[in-house]
Amino acid sequence: MISIIIVDYLAPEYTKRCIESLNKTTYKDKEIILIDNSNDNQGLAAAQNKGTRMARGNYYFFLNNDTLVKEDIFERLLESKTDVTGCRMFNYDGTKELDSGISVDKFGCPAGKTGPIFYPDGAIFIKADVFDEIGGFDEALFLYGEDRDLAWRAWLGGFTVGVNNSAVFYHNSSCVDSVSFARRRISEKNIIRSMIKNYSLGYIGFILLEYSFWSILELGFIALTKPQALWKSYFPAYWWNLLNINDTLAQRKNIVRRVPDYSIPFSKVIGKFHVLKTQGVKWQR
Repeated sequence: MISIIIVDYLAPEYTKRCIESLNKTTYKDKEIILIDNSNDNQGLAAAQNKGTRMARGNYYFFLNNDTLVKEDIFERLLESKTDVTGCRMFNYDGTKELDSGISVDKFGCPAGKTGPIFYPDGAIFIKADVFDEIGGFDEALFLYGEDRDLAWRAWLGGFTVGVNNSAVFYHNSSCVDSVSFARRRISEKNIIRSMIKNYSLGYIGFILLEYSFWSILELGFIALTKPQALWKSYFPAYWWNLLNINDTLAQRKNIVRRVPDYSIPFSKVIGKFHVLKTQGVKWQR
């Protein structure tokens, strides 16, 4: 059985269309679990974990609610050779292919298609026993990075992550065209927590030192271009990690480590500078 887990947050029309497309799929042994976050937003990570506690499936399929799926998607996904699998992704009307598998740099920042696939975007198909073994989603991440963190821990556990190009879905990704102060704050908070939590003791000191160097350059740029972001996004992200450092360190003990850090398939490109160079930064007004 496949347990399909969808989280709705103030977007019932998208969710309705998503479920309608799932009901047209040809694979029969499935269940749909809908978590409604509209009245009490627990965050995407916590809501998805809640869905798994209700699930009966051998596989979990975490699907964004602003998506439509092709009818044979589950037959194709069951043919996958990887433990954590993404799908081939197109825009909502199917006219443009989007990046399905995303690269990540050594700080845990998305880096486009500059290296090996690190995590799938928009939909995640994972064996239930793998999900349980690596500890599920980190609920402290809330959203914006919970999928990268899950993939990171899967790599550390010796599992494989990839994209099945024969499994197709369609995603309304227009929500990522601009950046809000809240989104930048949460994203930076999550990047720092994932680094501290996931790197081994032999690497964490060097990584944080290098992260600090690049962050000083980034903060200088932000001070010149969008100074409000310093106290609305970056400083609160740093402060959150200081306040929650004990919990982060405690979570380190739960990481399943079967492979060394140097074998994790990070991109050699610095993700933030790649995004700045190729897309710029479009702040919401």
